[in-house]
Amino acid sequence: MPEEVIADYDVRSPASRTLLTVIGTILAVALFAAAVLGVSILMKDTKTSTSIIELGDSAQIVVNATTADIRVVEGADDVVKVTSKVTSGLRKTDFLIGRKGDEIKVISGCTSWLSPGCGVSLTLSVPKGIPVVINTTSGDVTADALEQGVLTVATTSGDISVGDLTVDEFSAESSSGDVKASFATQPFAFKALTKSGDISASVPAGDRTYAVTAESKSGDVSSTIDSDENGQGFVRATSVDGDIDLRSG
Repeated sequence: MPEEVIADYDVRSPASRTLLTVIGTILAVALFAAAVLGVSILMKDTKTSTSIIELGDSAQIVVNATTADIRVVEGADDVVKVTSKVTSGLRKTDFLIGRKGDEIKVISGCTSWLSPGCGVSLTLSVPKGIPVVINTTSGDVTADALEQGVLTVATTSGDISVGDLTVDEFSAESSSGDVKASFATQPFAFKALTKSGDISASVPAGDRTYAVTAESKSGDVSSTIDSDENGQGFVRATSVDGDIDLRSG
């Protein structure tokens, strides 16, 4: 008599089989991502270089950058010194810097999901009093203890943060980033414009008075700076969705 064969069959429901398949896929992706992250961390490398740029007859410094973070400090020489830190991982970070006339152009980019922590940061050391213009797409911009002159910063999605300034005028514009500013002495003018970013600033009290404009369509607005329509200077902070906080003292 032939041996009876009982066929194997899966008693699990279709929903259970689908759930197990999804979980298995998620685990496989997570393991792959962890492996990529581990390799990228092991391959992480930061290279630093310094460039010296002679000013010549240039009346100002203009930096046009893509994703690089930029810090502006005051230098002791009559030249511009650019210190670049380029961090790569599993893939090399792209970085190019060049000059044409008054313009310093910086092109950078990296694949952050393949190389966590990758990117470019620049420290720009500038002569005292020279006007500085910084434009970036998504890089953050900071500045510390700049004296005299005019500082103008514009970024699409980066944050702008400056402190201890004694410049004559500071102007900042960002679409989705925040603007933070503090002054060591009274400037002639402070202007800030954002779409969805917050604006906060601290301006010392003193002999100079200001015509103050602080407006946001949907954000909260607070100001302790007394407004004088006939003031010797002006403070303008406007935003679409961001909050505005202006302080005196």
